[in-house]
Amino acid sequence: MIISIIGGTDGLGKWFAKYLSSKGYSVIVSGRDKEKGEAVEKELGVIYTQDNIEATKKGDIVILAVPINITEWMIKELAPHVRENCVLMDITSIKEIPTKAMLKYAKKDTFIMPTHPMFGPSTPSLRRQVVILTPPTKEHENNPWFIKIKNFFEEEGARVIIIPPEKHDKIMGVVQGLTHYSYIVLGSTLRELNIDIKESRKYASPIYELMINIIARIIGQNPYLYADIQMHNPQINDIHQTFINECEKIKEIVENNDREAFAKLMKESSKHFGNETIKGMNYSDKAVGAITREVDKLKKSIGKEAGLKHAYSNKVHFGIVKDVVDDFIILDKQGKDLKLSIANTNLMTKEELKQWKEANLKKYYNDISFLFKDNIDIDIILELLKSKYNIEIIDVYKGAPIQEGYKSITFRIYSFKKQDLENLRSSLIRTVENIGGIKRYNTDILN
Repeated sequence: MIISIIGGTDGLGKWFAKYLSSKGYSVIVSGRDKEKGEAVEKELGVIYTQDNIEATKKGDIVILAVPINITEWMIKELAPHVRENCVLMDITSIKEIPTKAMLKYAKKDTFIMPTHPMFGPSTPSLRRQVVILTPPTKEHENNPWFIKIKNFFEEEGARVIIIPPEKHDKIMGVVQGLTHYSYIVLGSTLRELNIDIKESRKYASPIYELMINIIARIIGQNPYLYADIQMHNPQINDIHQTFINECEKIKEIVENNDREAFAKLMKESSKHFGNETIKGMNYSDKAVGAITREVDKLKKSIGKEAGLKHAYSNKVHFGIVKDVVDDFIILDKQGKDLKLSIANTNLMTKEELKQWKEANLKKYYNDISFLFKDNIDIDIILELLKSKYNIEIIDVYKGAPIQEGYKSITFRIYSFKKQDLENLRSSLIRTVENIGGIKRYNTDILN
């Protein structure tokens, strides 16, 4: 099967190109930037073309991954070139306009699949992600293509939701449109009030801290994408007006100093939310607690070896935590201080750090042999020693010149620091002698 992705050299289009290619599909991507396209071709092992129509004609499934503001125009241009009994899919975050355009311009035997993946290009896989399918009629839901694509998403671990395009846009008008609108307005309000955001954090309540983080997350992203979400959803005007009306209502209540009216409005909203108010409190408590726990863990790591993984690039910084100051971690990295943002890094667990060190750092080792009685359980000995050392058994021997009734076990003890091997060796000898082992000999330090 050939899957053509129009706009597959960047963003979510590139994400799908990489994901589908990794699943064994033949993928063609198109995009205006030839240099970027050829780089993606080389990086992902897909086929790149600048010609959208050529890519469309070759695809069994054609995915439109272009900005919202040109989606309708691209459908008009490309839909007639999708082969009969093949699929035309869009992945924009609005659905009424693309659905109507696909129904209008696609061939009669072309199957249309309006789709909204509810995740971004930093997502590692489809597992636990929401994918919304908006078939225009019940007949579409019975089409073999619909069943095939729905099954693919579900088998990859995604949660598939099926709703009509109009219902999708009304819900997204709130879930995305109202959410973005309200936080963008909050951001512009703080700007107009000339609030020093960094200074304000010093006096922040946990809820204010969460609010600032969410505002920053939204306004720091692609403004044109957010503009398109606001401007191309047919449902958004009514939602905006309702929001503004409620703002005006509360403003008037406050101006009139009407405490009872204010309390009534809050109580009515709380009643509408029902048990979701309790869930909201619990989740927000968890979010606040997670931030606090992360900082506490970092402070407890001061003076200790740690691995800090960048939240987006996954690059690992390894060293000794020197200090935690404001929103930053000071890491001693081979004698040089490195300042890292707490917001952008995650403290690796002991197991994660161990695996990273095994894969990335040079190891030094020392081999030491001990005599044990022949009836000793080697597995129990090794399990005991592994709780304290990075160690393995490399040889077990019985026979001359070993005394009858005994066997020789040679351990290899590892360290990522050559200078630590002497102390580790001495410690291992004391430990083994205390459990009945008799030292035979040990080799020199080996690289």
